[in-house]
Order: sequence, then C-alpha cells, then structure tokens
Amino acid sequence: MLRLLNKDRKSHNLKTLFMQEDLREVARKHSQDMAKKDYFSHTNKLGKSPSDRLKQARITEAISGENLAKIGGYPLPTVRAEIGLMNSPGHRANILNEHYNCVGIGVVKSADKIYYYTQNFAKRELIFFKKIPKIVSNRKGVLLKGKSIRDIKQIIIEIEQANGVKQSQQIQIKNRLFRYNLYLKNTGIYKIRVHIKDQENYLLANAFEIQVKRPWWLF
Repeated sequence: MLRLLNKDRKSHNLKTLFMQEDLREVARKHSQDMAKKDYFSHTNKLGKSPSDRLKQARITEAISGENLAKIGGYPLPTVRAEIGLMNSPGHRANILNEHYNCVGIGVVKSADKIYYYTQNFAKRELIFFKKIPKIVSNRKGVLLKGKSIRDIKQIIIEIEQANGVKQSQQIQIKNRLFRYNLYLKNTGIYKIRVHIKDQENYLLANAFEIQVKRPWWLF
C-alpha cells in the first residue's frame, strides 16, 4: 500500500511519504481492532477518535488525516483499496496533501477474510529513514538515520531505563541529515525520546521503546 500511495503522489508531482514506525503501530492497532470487533469507523468502540489514539501513543505532531478502507471478496485487495481511496474526494485529499511527509499504514485481514486498512498521515519536523527495531542485542547499536525538514542544528536523544535512570545525548545535524549509532549496553526496556532544539525550547519529535537482550549464545 505504501508503494501504491507513493505512486499516486508521484503522478501528481508530490514528494514520497516515509513510513514511520510509531504511526504504523497506531494504524495497525486500529485495523486490528476493527477486524476483531467487526466495525468500520474512525471512532472505535471506546469512543476514541484518531487524535485520541495518537495522543495515547505520545505522537505530538499535528495530524490532520486518517484514511480507512475495507475490502473483501476481490483479488488484489490492496490495489482495490487504494483505487477506492483515490476515488473518494476526502481520502484523495489526504493522499495528495502536499504538506504531509510521512505516514503509518496498518493492514489486517479478519477471520472472515475481510481486509481492513488504516492510513495515518503527518507532517513531521524529523523523519527516520529506517524502521527502528523493537528488540536488539546489547552488542549491537541502533542506527538512527533520517533528516529534518527545516534547518535544525541539533537533536537531543533522551534515554530512560526501566529503573528510572535517564541520560541524554546530543546529535549534530549537517545539511539537514543525521546518522547516529545508539549503543545500549545493559539489558532491559529503554524508552527513547527524540527532541528537537528549537531556539531555547526542546520539542518532542518522536518516542519509542527498545528491548535490549543478550545474544542467545551467551546464555
């Protein structure tokens, strides 16, 4: 679906959207919820709206669009879903919004073989190029690679361990690009928060968790 979505944007001379893992997690959970509970709506059974779900996931950017699609009984359901979204004025407007630079997409097939699609769009100050792994070895770093959409000189990586110990690391950005290996030596769950230094303020740009384990051959 990401490939088809970006193909539609390219045909209208728009920039490619990058898949972001935290947005994808929110989209996937909503698709899973719809498939499991047999409903099709932007508002879930608990009365939570798209903005509610994003806030709960600590996603702080201005999010202005969510697309949903539901397809069953057709070959190539993802192609059919994207065509249907592009034929709907409101959904088409989200896909072709020139201000968006990233997206999260969740695709889930229900027990009765109905496909549920969720697309969450965002405009971010900081974009990651690669998927951030959820589980890593304590002998291997986590590569953070991406770019800023404006002239930001520095980002702050805040690292919080399960025992509450916090530390921060600064990353310098050159030509709006950054590449940084984050090494986490101790095993356990780490909460990672990425902040942008904007003049005298620090703005939360992304947040995620990483579980660090020993390699299996050391047990």
